[in-house]
Amino acid sequence: MGRKVHPIGFRLGIVRDWQSKWHTDKHYVEYLQEDMKIRKAITSKYGDAGVSLIEIERPANKIIVTIHTARPGIVIGRGGQRVDETRRSLEELIGKKLQLNVQEIRQPELDAYLVARSLAEQIERRVAYRRAMKQALFRSMQAGAQGIKINCAGRLGGVEIARSQVMHQGRVPLHTIRADVDYGFTEAHTVMGRIGIKVWLYRGDILPEQEEEPVEAVVPAIVENAVVDDSQAAASAKKESSEETVAGDKEKKPAASRKPKIADEEAGAKDAPKPRKKVKAAESQPQAEDESKAEEPVKELEDVKSKAVNEVKTATKSKKAVADDEAGKEEKTKPASVKKKKAKTVEEEQDASTEES
Repeated sequence: MGRKVHPIGFRLGIVRDWQSKWHTDKHYVEYLQEDMKIRKAITSKYGDAGVSLIEIERPANKIIVTIHTARPGIVIGRGGQRVDETRRSLEELIGKKLQLNVQEIRQPELDAYLVARSLAEQIERRVAYRRAMKQALFRSMQAGAQGIKINCAGRLGGVEIARSQVMHQGRVPLHTIRADVDYGFTEAHTVMGRIGIKVWLYRGDILPEQEEEPVEAVVPAIVENAVVDDSQAAASAKKESSEETVAGDKEKKPAASRKPKIADEEAGAKDAPKPRKKVKAAESQPQAEDESKAEEPVKELEDVKSKAVNEVKTATKSKKAVADDEAGKEEKTKPASVKKKKAKTVEEEQDASTEES
């Protein structure tokens, strides 16, 4: 007895869904045979279209057939002509009206049946089976698969003794129910006999959706329709408060006492200064500030110039003082004989001047 379990049947109702979605008590055999006829007719007619899956639904006396294919152009035909032909042929086969839908498979490298079908076509064209298997592994992993396993069994290479060849890459967790493992089986019809091809393709885990806890939020219906600015809200609040105060005054005081107050307020409003003067004063203030700001850099320049002049004067004075100090030091350091000679020369000059006079 074999110990293997079909990967799709093992996950039905948990991760995978049924290919035929209907329920009946009396017409079970009839519906089952109709489904088998529909699938057989479509696969025989579209053998080259890459049909991977055929889903059948029966809601309320109606049949909906969805064809999942990698080449939708072949199934549809020009202007949907071929779809109409297949729909009519299926209606004649069953004797009931049905709706035919075509859905495209965007990545055929991630579909196990299409990978097995492409490998079978290469083996039928006598391509080396090892090379074809390696290319299939590489393409699926490049497309984003997390693991793939391929098993080819039969007269591989045309030998007389049948054998099986297994190649795998990545990881294929067959015992993990949440793992999205796709399984495909097909046969390659060669001259020497049939070669069975099985493909297991792991596309990642399908985790259950986390149920979000409902958040109870009480939102008044008025807020949804009325959107008011902050300024408008403040103005309306002031109006309401003023109206409340006026109403309270009316209740407290009689009408006779209110009249003189109103007259006084009107007189005060007439005597009050006009707001334009305030505006002008307010406008003049920034002008004065701008003028003072403009005068500040001029004052700074003048201060800098005066500082520079003072520094030059002090430097010249210090140079003169240094020169004088050096001259005094030289005179002190001269010998006494030189000083006497100078004194004599001075006396002789005085005598000579007196004689001339």
